[in-house]
Amino acid sequence: MNKKNNISEKEINERIKKVNGAMAQEGMPLTDEEKEILKNCIIGKTTHAIERNKILTQCRSLYGR
Repeated sequence: MNKKNNISEKEINERIKKVNGAMAQEGMPLTDEEKEILKNCIIGKTTHAIERNKILTQCRSLYGR
């Protein structure tokens, strides 16, 4: 069990599986890296806002915006 927010490993995996299932229906299943990021968000190691900003920064550097 995760001590920070009391979520079991089983529940974390179930949440990731649900998100992956929804994304797979759209033809975009999660990569292992994306699953790890999602897990880190769930357990409180990072936040969605931090990860979103990382992606935006990376895209802006690639496309010059």
